[in-house]
Amino acid sequence: MAISTSFSTALTGLKAHQQALDVTSNNISNASNPDYVRERAVFSSLTPVNSIPGDIGIGVEISSIYRIANTFLHNRFISTSATFSNLDTQEQYLKEIATYFPDVTDNGLYKNIEEFFNAWQTLASNPNDGSVKVDLAYKTQTLTDSIKTLKGKLKDIQKSINDSLDTKLKEANNIIKQIAELNKEITAHEANKKSNANELRNKRDALEKRLKELADVKIYKTGVSSHDAQGEVTTDYEESYQIALGGYPLVDNSTYHKISLETIYQNIMIGIEKQDHTVIDITDSVIGGEIGALLSLRGTEFDKSGTPINGTLGNLSTSLDALANGIIRSVNSIYSYSAQESVQTDLLYSTNSIPNNLEDIALYQLYTPYNVLSTPVKEGNLLLNVYDSQGAKTKELKIHISPNDSMHDVINKINNELSDKGINDVKAKLINGQLKFVNTSDLKETSKVLVKDDGPRIFTALQQYEFIPLDKINETILPLPLKNGSFDIVVYDSKGNETARRTITVNMDSNDPKYSTLAGIIAQINTPSIDDNSDNNLNNDIDDMYHASLLNGKLVLSKKNDENTFIGLDNDTSDFGGSLGINKFFDGNNASNIELHRELSNNPSLIKASKTPNSGDNIIANAVLQLQYKKITFYKGSHSEENTIFAYYRELTSELANQTQMVSSKKESTQTLLTTISNEYYSLSGVNIDEELINLEKFQRGYQANAKVITTINQMLDALFSIKQ
Repeated sequence: MAISTSFSTALTGLKAHQQALDVTSNNISNASNPDYVRERAVFSSLTPVNSIPGDIGIGVEISSIYRIANTFLHNRFISTSATFSNLDTQEQYLKEIATYFPDVTDNGLYKNIEEFFNAWQTLASNPNDGSVKVDLAYKTQTLTDSIKTLKGKLKDIQKSINDSLDTKLKEANNIIKQIAELNKEITAHEANKKSNANELRNKRDALEKRLKELADVKIYKTGVSSHDAQGEVTTDYEESYQIALGGYPLVDNSTYHKISLETIYQNIMIGIEKQDHTVIDITDSVIGGEIGALLSLRGTEFDKSGTPINGTLGNLSTSLDALANGIIRSVNSIYSYSAQESVQTDLLYSTNSIPNNLEDIALYQLYTPYNVLSTPVKEGNLLLNVYDSQGAKTKELKIHISPNDSMHDVINKINNELSDKGINDVKAKLINGQLKFVNTSDLKETSKVLVKDDGPRIFTALQQYEFIPLDKINETILPLPLKNGSFDIVVYDSKGNETARRTITVNMDSNDPKYSTLAGIIAQINTPSIDDNSDNNLNNDIDDMYHASLLNGKLVLSKKNDENTFIGLDNDTSDFGGSLGINKFFDGNNASNIELHRELSNNPSLIKASKTPNSGDNIIANAVLQLQYKKITFYKGSHSEENTIFAYYRELTSELANQTQMVSSKKESTQTLLTTISNEYYSLSGVNIDEELINLEKFQRGYQANAKVITTINQMLDALFSIKQ
C-alpha cells in the first residue's frame, strides 16, 4: 500500500480523537447542568482492505455518540421526584394551615371558647350586673370573630391554591406542547438511523421530569435499545412515545391535547378535550405531583357557595362549620328557655304565592310560562290526615291531583272530600296566595288537617315547607338542623310562676305528620282539649293563652289575651328552639356568619341569665355554662357526631397535626430515597470531572500520536523526494 494510505489512516485517527475531545469538552462544560446526560464517542474501525496475507485497516471513525443513560433508572428518579414534590407541596400548605389551628389549649380558638364559657360563669354569679353582660358580649364577639377569621383564612388558602393550580396547569400545557415539538425534531433528526439527538433527548428528559413533578403523568415508550458505548451500557427508547393523564392521552408522538382549565364556582377543575371536542372532567383522577397535592388539599367537590366539601380544606371548613353550627344551635336552644311575652323568629324560608287572577290557570302553566311555582306539580295522590280536638287521628283523605288542575280545582277537590267524609268544621282555602286549612266554625274544638304525603308535590311547588316532612327539609331549608326528641312549651305569670306546660314531640322518622312536620308541631301546640295543668280546667292551658302559626315563613307564638304572661321553652332535646331561632343568642348558622344576635350586640344589657321573668334567677347562665361539659350533636355534611365542644375542637386540631406530621415524615423518607436514587442516577448519567479529565488526557495523547504519525510520514515523504532528486 502507498505511504499516502498511511497518511490517510493517521488523518482519520486525528479527526476521531478531535471529535472525542469535542465530546469530552462538552461533557466538562455541562458538569454543573443537572439536566445534561454525559456522552461517549464510540470509536469504530473503518472497513479494512482485503489483502494477502491479511486485511489491512485503513483507520478509525466515530461511529456514534451516545448518551450514557439508563431509562429504567431515569424513570425511578423522576417518579420519586414526583412523589417528593407532592409531599413537599402538601407540607408547605399544611404547616401554614396548622398555624391557624394550634394544637394547644392556651392559644387560638380553644382559648376563645374557654373565655366565652368563663364569661357565662361570671354572669351566673352576677346575673344582673350590666358590666358582666358587656364583658360576655365582648367575649362572644371575640369568639365569633375568631371563628369567622379562621373560615376566612381557609378561603384565602383556597384562593391561593386555585391561583397556583392555574399557574401550574398552564406550565404543564406549555411542557406538553414542547415535548410534542421535541418528539417531531427527534424523529426527523434520527430518521437516518445513524444520528442520535442527544441534546434534544436531554431537553425532553428534563421536561418529562418537570411534567412528572407537576402531575405525575404516565409516560409510555416502546423500543428499548441497549448499546455498549465504549464500556458503558446505555439504554434508551427509540420508537413510539405517549403521555397520559387520568387515562386520557396528552401526547402521542408529535401530536398533543392540552389540559382544559374548567371552573366550578370559581374553583379550577381539570378537563381533557376529546377529538369530538367534548371535555371530560378528570380532576378526581389527578392525585400525584404538585397538582395532585393541591387538589387533595383544596378538594374536588363544592357546595353552591364554592366552598370545598372534601379534601383537607373541605374537611376543615366542614368541621369548622359544624363546630359553629353546634355552638349556635345548642346555646340558642338553652337561651330559648328564657321567657318573653311573645315570639317571632327570623325568616325561616320564603314561600310562593298564587295571585288571585291565576287561581283558574292549570298548575303546569303556573310552573311555566308563569313561573309562579318553583317546581312542576306531578300527577299523584295527596294524602291528608284529619285530627280531632284532642289531637287523635280520625280520618285519612286521598285527593287525586293532576297538572291540568287549577288551584281552584285543587281546593274544590279537597273540600269535596272533606265534606264527603263528614268533616265540615275545616276547609281548604287560598290565603295570601298559599294553600291553607282554616276553621269554618267559631267553636274552639275543631278538626285539624295535616299533609301525610304530598304525592303531587304541590306544597313543594308552593314552597310551603311546613307541610313537607322534616327529614326532607331539615338540613336544606331550616336555618339549623333538628333532632328527634321533644321540648316543653312553658307559660309563666309576671312573678315567674309556671302556669302551664305542654310537651311537644319531634319525630322525623314517624309516618304521622303530627310529629314529622312543622305544621304538625304547630298543631300540637295549638291542640285544644288538653289539660296541661291536670286541674280539670280546659280554659287555662297553653292553647288558651298562646297561638302558634307560620306567617310568611316565620314562626310566631302570639298571645291570645291581654294577660301579663310570658312564654319560653324547656327540656329541649330536639334543639327546636336553637334550630328555629326562638329568642336567639346567636345569629347565623355556620362559621362564615356566626354573630352575637344583633339586638344583644347593640344593647348587651338585654342579655338574660334567667329562665323566668323573675330576673333574679341564673338558670340560663348556669345551663349554658354546663354546656361545655355535655355532648352535643355536630352535623358534618351527611354525618353527625356526638361530642363536647372542647373535645370536638381538639379532635379537629389533632387530626390536622397528625396529618401534617405524617406528610412531613413521608417527605423525609422520600427525600432520603430520592437522594439515594439521585446519586445512583448521576453517578451513571452525570458528568464525573475526574473521569473526563482522564479521557481528555487519553484523547489528547491519541491526537498527539496520530499527529506524530502524520509528521513521521511527512518526513518519510521528504526523504523519498530527496532520493529522486
